[in-house]
Amino acid sequence: MPTLAQGAPVEIFFETLLVLVCVGVLAFAALAVKKLYQGQR
Repeated sequence: MPTLAQGAPVEIFFETLLVLVCVGVLAFAALAVKKLYQGQR
């Protein structure tokens, strides 16, 4: 994997975007599971 220092700004942008998307999906999944779990009680 290329280091961020020698990578193009576009590469850094896409990597940051990918991380943000992953975090967003994880947060959404956790929230959905939490709501489902509370709804079953």
